[in-house]
Amino acid sequence: MEETRILKIKQEILAGNSREADTFRAARWAEGTFMMDVMGSPGAGKTTLLLGLIEKLRSEGGAEVGVIEADLASDVDALKMKAAGVASVELNTKNVCHVEMGMVEKAHAAFGSRRFEYLFLENIGNLVCPAEFDTGCHCRIMLLSVPEGYDKVYKYPPMFAVVDALVVTKCDYLPMNPDFDMEALRKAAGVLNPGLKVFEVSARSGEGMDGLAAWVRGRRVATLA
Repeated sequence: MEETRILKIKQEILAGNSREADTFRAARWAEGTFMMDVMGSPGAGKTTLLLGLIEKLRSEGGAEVGVIEADLASDVDALKMKAAGVASVELNTKNVCHVEMGMVEKAHAAFGSRRFEYLFLENIGNLVCPAEFDTGCHCRIMLLSVPEGYDKVYKYPPMFAVVDALVVTKCDYLPMNPDFDMEALRKAAGVLNPGLKVFEVSARSGEGMDGLAAWVRGRRVATLA
């Protein structure tokens, strides 16, 4: 009987992506750009949160902000950003379930010579694959909306384990969702990721947005120091 061998190549593929990410991250640091990866499921409110956050960041000193909008298809979110006066580039993954460094580099090149204080990658709506790929950002956050339910922390632990902050969005829905257990969410997320920063926000009402913006400003200062 012939010997059967199974070769695991996933790590080698990710290692190449990580090397590119380190180079890209260093280049952004050198030009004074703080880059953040914003992840979450479809409908979690990533675009709405970013628009609110960018407004807060711009309110103090008129920060230069750019957004890379990653989607499986369409340019709907990129057009929303442009309509709000935010420099934006569409990154269409052509149905690929994650964003790789080659995609990020091409999207960033489309900004030309423009330089930003803050550059956001709005990752595709997915709580699985994006957690595994380094996108060259200095900071990663994930959004979990109240309508999705707190139990996502048990179903998709890798995502909660790799991010720097968890942003619970659409908190204005809490009175309509009494089953959402914020304490259980915080406890389970803390086990997966000790020291994880958790924000409770509503981008539409403005609840918690000042605290989130202050944290992002602080992360930029600490990262680029």
